[in-house]
Amino acid sequence: MFNHDLGGGAQLRLLELRHAPEFLAFIESNRAHLAPFLQWADTTRTVQDAEDFIRRGLDSLAKDGLPWVGVWQDDALAGGLLLFSLQHNIRATEVGYWIGAGFEGRGLMRRALMAMLRYLFEDLGVNRVGLQADTENVRSQALAERLGFVREGVKRQSWLLYGELRDNIQYSLLAAEWRTRTGPAAEQG
Repeated sequence: MFNHDLGGGAQLRLLELRHAPEFLAFIESNRAHLAPFLQWADTTRTVQDAEDFIRRGLDSLAKDGLPWVGVWQDDALAGGLLLFSLQHNIRATEVGYWIGAGFEGRGLMRRALMAMLRYLFEDLGVNRVGLQADTENVRSQALAERLGFVREGVKRQSWLLYGELRDNIQYSLLAAEWRTRTGPAAEQG
């Protein structure tokens, strides 16, 4: 089971089927906040929908060792991270994340994403982590850039959201860049 203490009462926990009612309640209370960028936040309407979402994450864990996790703050679900299928030939994956409206601005997602990146690069030996942010999602872009992700460009009309083709900014972070940012030299500087 994947659990990680983020400090300050915050934890990453593997999303399990038993979390489906809590996950649904989180979506319901944050639907207006999340749905402009995450269509699944609009279509997750029942416990069965929540279970189906979580089941996809458990399948990813079984297939590639890539957990889909919830971010809890003081035992309240505050957000989450998911990882897309591992491209084995180049040791690459992509991360997606979301945070509830009441938990923004606390550095919680930054800490959660840092912990997940550490797991991917240091424990799993991943070489590349990609990230896509809608061109209108400035908060997601800012977080990616604060964490050292390199903006590779705009993928035009690469995302279908509510029947509309949207542009996404493509970011990536390589293992060598991670080591430079987090290694002994970075800690001293």
